[in-house]
Amino acid sequence: MLHIGNERVPDCSGLNRRSFLQAGAAGIGGLTLPGLMELQAYGAVDYSKAKIRNCITIFLVGSPGHLDTFDMKPEAPEDIRGRFKPIQSNVEGADICEHFPMLAQRMDKIALIRSLHHKTGTAHSNGSRWMMTGKDAIGDNQQPHVGSVVSRVFGPNSNLPPSIILPGKIGNTGGPSINGQEARYLGSGYEPFFLGSDPGRSDFKVANLTPAQGQTNFRISARKNLLQQVDDLQRRTETNSTLERDTAYARAFNLLTSSEAKSAFDLNQEEDKLRDRYGRNTLGQSCLMARRLVERGTRYVTINHFDTVFNIACWDMHSNGGSLNNTYKDYEYMLCPQLDQAFTGLIDDLEDRGLLEETVVAVLSEFGRTPKINGSGGRDHYPPAWSNFLCGGSIKGGQVIGSTDRIGAAPHDRPITPPQVIASIYKGMGIDLETTMMPGPGSRPIRLIDAEPIPELFS
Repeated sequence: MLHIGNERVPDCSGLNRRSFLQAGAAGIGGLTLPGLMELQAYGAVDYSKAKIRNCITIFLVGSPGHLDTFDMKPEAPEDIRGRFKPIQSNVEGADICEHFPMLAQRMDKIALIRSLHHKTGTAHSNGSRWMMTGKDAIGDNQQPHVGSVVSRVFGPNSNLPPSIILPGKIGNTGGPSINGQEARYLGSGYEPFFLGSDPGRSDFKVANLTPAQGQTNFRISARKNLLQQVDDLQRRTETNSTLERDTAYARAFNLLTSSEAKSAFDLNQEEDKLRDRYGRNTLGQSCLMARRLVERGTRYVTINHFDTVFNIACWDMHSNGGSLNNTYKDYEYMLCPQLDQAFTGLIDDLEDRGLLEETVVAVLSEFGRTPKINGSGGRDHYPPAWSNFLCGGSIKGGQVIGSTDRIGAAPHDRPITPPQVIASIYKGMGIDLETTMMPGPGSRPIRLIDAEPIPELFS
């Protein structure tokens, strides 16, 4: 299925709280999109003047052990500190794992958060929902993916979807299948576009840009013309004739027929030396593609480093000898080097092109891993404490925010929750959370996130 996340519907960003109070609570409850448009016409909607930026999120599915990567405890007992040693970075107090040598020399650009935590469950899906929506909610209260919110607030910037997920959606991680990567109540017009294939493969092509067998250009054009006629009829019957509508289906046709859009996914246009710099693997080539996409108008790119945790080498280091048999060797020889190369390749490339100041880069995960090494020599799921980091955009690098206790079991100071990270991404992208709202369930205007940004990231 083709997932497009940039239906052009004028958004209600900028409607401030005072305007809603002046309108009256009874009137707000039944406010429709045309009603919001009328408020805008009367000057009640004040769009933010802040600079609009992009975001690339690298989501480390399975979650690295914080004590083995970015919050090491070399003085702790052997069954706590693990097998790796810390190395000094170029920022005092920001020592990290020896298997991130390139990242260590770029810590002056990075804000490292060491006191993340949540309390709602130990399944991967709990953490995914927190870090992809800002809320761990299922059932009728499921929240939209951050990229879908960004699509709703900013709208499209080119023929490309504003929110794209590479290389594919998170699949089976052992818990509920709700991982927070859908538009939910925002509607199908804001669904992310899922690439659907691996850019690290030599025979890579975008599965979702390939017309179904037998679909000639003539048939595609004929269907597009029919769709336009239906849309024209619907526009003429709308009560608000100024409401411009460009359906998700029309966006799909644009992608199928636009050579410019297809070109954005063509990594063969990049020099071999640069592709090598990122790493000739799924993560490295996904990061390179993410740079190409934001360069050409995509607002929010999510890179999933793995789509499952079973029967593959990934960050989920249980070392159980079965389907979750990831070990320190996987970290040392594959996972850490891949992330070190891909992430630093991305921020170096963005900086060289003058894009780092315009692009927030966030490395996120579901949770940490148990302070004490388990009986198999691995670590299990641990939401009470973990580390993530951000850079780029208006994020202030060269700092460590928060800390954990002497064995990495809980935040010691400056505890940070997932919604605060999401709020910080929004602010880093130029969204004023005090004046920007969106339609929630039942079209009720709501705040983008129930949290405030982390002030240290912007001071």
